[in-house]
Amino acid sequence: MIEEKVVNTIRKLALDEIAEANSGHPGIALGIAPMLFATYKNAKINPKDSNWFNRDRIVMSCGHGSSVLYSTLFAFGYKIELEDLKSFRKLGSLTPGHPEHDVTDGVDASTGALGQGFATAVGMALAESHISAKFNKDGLPLCDHFTFVLCGDGDLMEGISYEAMNIAGKFKLNKLIALYDNNGITMTDEMNLISCEDTAKRFESAGWNVLKVLDGENYLEIEKAIKEAKKSKTKPTIIICNTIIGYKSKLAGLSKCHGKPFTKEETAEICQNLGVSTIPFEIEGDVKKYMEKLPKMNEKAYSKWQEIEKEYKQKYKKEYKTLFNSWQEKINIVDKLKFKNDVSTREASGIILNKLAEKENNLFGGGADVAQSTMAYINAGNNFSANNRAAQNIPYGIREHAMSAIVNGIALHTGLQTFASTFLIFSDYMKYGIRQSALMNLPVWYILSHDSIYIGEDGPSHQPIEQTAGLRLVPNLNVIRPADANETKQAYIMAIKSSKPTAFILSRQKLPLINAENIEDAQKGGYIVSKESKKLDAILIASGSEVSLCLEAKEKLKASGVDVRVVSMPCIEEFLRQDKAYQNKVLPKSCNKRVCVDVGVCEPWFKFVQHGGNVMGINFFGESGNGNEVASLFGITCDMIVKNVKKLIK
Repeated sequence: MIEEKVVNTIRKLALDEIAEANSGHPGIALGIAPMLFATYKNAKINPKDSNWFNRDRIVMSCGHGSSVLYSTLFAFGYKIELEDLKSFRKLGSLTPGHPEHDVTDGVDASTGALGQGFATAVGMALAESHISAKFNKDGLPLCDHFTFVLCGDGDLMEGISYEAMNIAGKFKLNKLIALYDNNGITMTDEMNLISCEDTAKRFESAGWNVLKVLDGENYLEIEKAIKEAKKSKTKPTIIICNTIIGYKSKLAGLSKCHGKPFTKEETAEICQNLGVSTIPFEIEGDVKKYMEKLPKMNEKAYSKWQEIEKEYKQKYKKEYKTLFNSWQEKINIVDKLKFKNDVSTREASGIILNKLAEKENNLFGGGADVAQSTMAYINAGNNFSANNRAAQNIPYGIREHAMSAIVNGIALHTGLQTFASTFLIFSDYMKYGIRQSALMNLPVWYILSHDSIYIGEDGPSHQPIEQTAGLRLVPNLNVIRPADANETKQAYIMAIKSSKPTAFILSRQKLPLINAENIEDAQKGGYIVSKESKKLDAILIASGSEVSLCLEAKEKLKASGVDVRVVSMPCIEEFLRQDKAYQNKVLPKSCNKRVCVDVGVCEPWFKFVQHGGNVMGINFFGESGNGNEVASLFGITCDMIVKNVKKLIK
């Protein structure tokens, strides 16, 4: 049968890639190929337009099997050439060691860390469910597709998959189909040594439909199961496929073939066993002929959707614009907001979010059971559920791990502006998802409140000390800690303009309005809030609640004849991206008497203090007590700032 030969050719090409690179994971490539072939053959895709809005999304969560994903994409006509397969895992190639969304055509999500792709796929299915309910019109299904995720034992052992599968089951995401590579082997162990779990019962208990394929090498049986899964109206589906790691090799069924490349000689022997060419990267004529048909299999569906899109765009201009290109409108909405009273920055954030939601209804996000506290809640948006899929607030429950990956899936889907919210201290639970947002350049908004020791009585377990600094170390992530409501407004404008993810670091307590005349300069990451009167004696640098503390210290210093400048630095990363002329204007090299003030660890600020400068911070865990008293205990007070400046000048 020609399809079987195509599957074996996909296996062969994956092995050729690994042998050429002398690096990779051959075991999964041999075992999972029928699952991949059956998935792509039964998916609504168009390799000529790999970003088609209404395509089925396909995520390979077990990203270490990238070689066989690339050979499958090649077989189905995506923009991958044989030369790309030959460059597998080489520097600058289109076929990196793990799938990268913005590198390889046809890769719907970057995957690597196990479990992330599974939860990301849940986000894609969630986005499809919401968009179809909120934006589709009678006879014009602009968004109507399935989401597939291929996963292995490692994906399902990671705790993130437990959180994500519960969310998918609770919301009855029936257009989500997971295919589980059940080979019973991990990198070093057999599953029966490390797990006693019944996977089928686990998913059943979480509200999933469970199908089993006893022979995972038979792509026709997998295809049959996929067609059955598509019939589900109320549940997501997992298809458990019993496969053999290292199929047709001498190490079949053993963990030894997980990550050890076969030699070119061993690869040739396996190819012989598979009944395909033993010559590296050679594709036989009948296989080539079959593969030429694959990119054309959904041409009618694609053409029909283009007609739907054209009519939708004409009849529903506002909705179409909201889904695809309304960023300038969002900026205008935020820019018109005026704050006249002192509020916490979390409250200011909530006001901005709700004002946006009044005009732009593609906001879709939620919090990890703390949305009322972080104020990241759309008041008129209702709670998303299986019975109200058009609602805008996602009740994630206490599931930060999954939430941070799910928003990546929503963002990857496109069409929606998504946000995730929790207390800053719990951003540690979200760290890898945030890293993936930055890696994939996704404009996700992370709304993180209760930003410092000023939360007080909850004590050191809840007082973030190192979290803001840790987030600032993530490349390509904007970390913005505004000093008041007006800076919060500028922070949102920055986030709307940016293609990068943004972490808003927000206060629980009210902060006084600083009323800087040049508030728009906050978008440059750092700016002069209060200039010296005559002679520049010293510079105070801070972010968040400490800016108003520095302004208070400035007045006390002025009374004693010391003239200082106060600089607000809400986003260090953005300030460092400004040209040197602007940086020197804000922080002139001629003044090395600088004091940086932070209620967290000191490390991020040392780059701004030259010889003769000082950083006031907290390199210890907090204490339980009134917030102001805790700050006083650690020396973060107006009087201590004054004392430090005077000491520097002397």
